[in-house]
Amino acid sequence: MSKIYKYFSHDVMRLVFDRDELCGVKCSLPKDYNDPYELFLGMDLNTPSDQLAFYNDVVGGIPQNPTTCFSKSPIVAPMWAHYANNHSGFVLEFDLEGMQKHFEGNPIWEVSYRVGPHENLKKILEKAAVLKKPRYAYELQEFVFVESYFTKYEEWNYEREYRFVDMKNLTEDLHGNCILFIPIEFVTSIIVGPKFPQEKLEESLSIAAENDLAWYQLHIGKSYPKPYVRDKDEDVFIFQNGELSRTDNLCESCSEPLKNQGTLCPWCSITEAHEEVAVQNNPFRMIDAIGELDNYMDAIGKIGK
Repeated sequence: MSKIYKYFSHDVMRLVFDRDELCGVKCSLPKDYNDPYELFLGMDLNTPSDQLAFYNDVVGGIPQNPTTCFSKSPIVAPMWAHYANNHSGFVLEFDLEGMQKHFEGNPIWEVSYRVGPHENLKKILEKAAVLKKPRYAYELQEFVFVESYFTKYEEWNYEREYRFVDMKNLTEDLHGNCILFIPIEFVTSIIVGPKFPQEKLEESLSIAAENDLAWYQLHIGKSYPKPYVRDKDEDVFIFQNGELSRTDNLCESCSEPLKNQGTLCPWCSITEAHEEVAVQNNPFRMIDAIGELDNYMDAIGKIGK
């Protein structure tokens, strides 16, 4: 079962689960995308001006369908920062195949990341603009639709994005927001951030229990190179091969996951003997011992100015 993930701020948790047996997620229109270049990514700007004008007119005819975004990963630090209030929000895990089957006819597709235009688009545009036949214009519009909804510049590839596009008017307008309601059976887990408000932890656990969801909290360790999660029983899970997997390969001291086999993480491997040697060899301590550290730091800071 493939999973996709959506990031939220903590203040919308109750709203997301406001309807029984449903999960509400906000949608936006292509004109409101966070990358203003998306609709024009596909075109080679060396194309003749008359063909560019034709392309621009075709792009203008692309319908503005409500769209909501997901990610292939729940541990993307910039996503936690941007879309989950600097790690104080939460992430929901969804069953991708279940949603694709349930919402058949509405694409839930992976986004492609590119440095430039698709190699076939210029040929399709030239044929449509020069021959001026409706079937070629239709072919162009279909191609541009996929490019505009499911292509971004490669600097956005950290998002590892999937998109749902509402082609069948499934979304509802609630207080000026466009909301897609997803059956709760396709929500499998909730992951709260390391800075999730303490006063809301019980509420998140209650929501997870009410909706039969696995509950985790994200942790950012000192030695393990990626965020990991713990469940309510303090079992540890890491994200690998597209899913959260339990691991028992933990540091015996701090209980963080270990990247390599062993009993202690690098930080917990530091002994008192290591610390004593470090103190003895620290040149700043030596300078401070003769009362010259402030003068030294002031002097060295002026070098090169």
